[in-house]
Amino acid sequence: MNFGEITIGIRVRITKGFHTGRIGIVLVKGTQTVLLDIDEPLLINEPLEHLEPAPEDPLPPGWEEFEI
Repeated sequence: MNFGEITIGIRVRITKGFHTGRIGIVLVKGTQTVLLDIDEPLLINEPLEHLEPAPEDPLPPGWEEFEI
C-alpha cells in the first residue's frame, strides 16, 4: 500500500514477514511503517509495502471473534 491509502483505523492484511496473513488495525501511521493491533498482547510495526487492504469485519457490532 502507499502512504496516501493508509488511514488510522483501517483494517489491513500483512503479506510478508513473521505475521503473514494476519489482519490488524492501524493505530499510528509513520512515513515508512505503521503500528498495528493484531489482537495479541503486543503491537507490531510493519513497513507499508508489507500491507494490503483487508475486507470489512463480517461480524455485527458488539461481537468479536477470538482464537481458543
